[in-house]
Amino acid sequence: MSELDLKQVSAEIEADADNRRRQDREIAQLEHDIEQAWADIAESESSLHVIDEDGDFLNQAANLASLDPHVPIGSRRGLRGVKWLVRKLSYWYARFLTDQFNVFAGVLIRHLRNVETRLGRLEGAAGYLGDGTVPAGFGVLDSPPEPSAEVVSHVAGLAGSGPCLVLSGGKGAIVEAISQRGISVHGVEQDPDRVLAGLRRRLDIRAGGVLPHLVGAEDGEFGTIVLTGFVETLPLRDLVGMVNQASLKLKKTGRIVVAVADPAARARVDAELGSGLGISPVTWRHLLEQAGFDASLEPCSDSRITEIVVAQRTAPPSRP
Repeated sequence: MSELDLKQVSAEIEADADNRRRQDREIAQLEHDIEQAWADIAESESSLHVIDEDGDFLNQAANLASLDPHVPIGSRRGLRGVKWLVRKLSYWYARFLTDQFNVFAGVLIRHLRNVETRLGRLEGAAGYLGDGTVPAGFGVLDSPPEPSAEVVSHVAGLAGSGPCLVLSGGKGAIVEAISQRGISVHGVEQDPDRVLAGLRRRLDIRAGGVLPHLVGAEDGEFGTIVLTGFVETLPLRDLVGMVNQASLKLKKTGRIVVAVADPAARARVDAELGSGLGISPVTWRHLLEQAGFDASLEPCSDSRITEIVVAQRTAPPSRP
């Protein structure tokens, strides 16, 4: 009996699914409705959010409420191939159901965020004093733009072994470039519009908060962690915690790659709004060296991100 050609079966399943989408208007309309619902619940970039000591709670809820249709298939040869084939055959059905649940969860989280914002305004009107340790501009500074082709190529070339985690994943340019090198990779992004853009290109971009996702990962799970995008807008306290968590989540020979712009190069408005948010590549190198990494700065030809930090583990992670 000839051995089953899984790649050929996969290609046939994908072709049949695409054909059904083109021929069945009802399926196409249902998929469009789900995508539109995601767009409707997406928070606008101009919206303001109240941040307090419990600010990560909704991010954790959003992360836990997102169902993933990619069922694990294990590592045993033979059985792994059968599981993979079963998952491939039932993928569209599972994906359609999980998309509906994720839309519902997104609506619920959006509603809770609105309630949180309104309560914050009431507390502000009543003269309630917050934590005081979070910079005033947190949540106001615009999200960093998508990385340029130069940054994407440079980061992908510096990535070490897999699996790889990209925080934040954006629309998936870095995730795609790393995956093309044959490295298992996924990204996490909290902007629903960017998540949708990545999913439409069939990239593994997951919705949720970058910090809750990192905290929830298994110790020693990743060979490479890329920090970029949204991390430019986090206060120092969160960045220090991110370095500590990344150190725990890396393998013994893991690597961290940091691709961020220098806050000192911000325009006047961004500099004032982002006071106390983000740190320079030089400071990133310092933090990583303190955490036991051998860190260096790699020049980049991009006009915005001119240096990329590469940190290789030189000592086992220490638990607090």
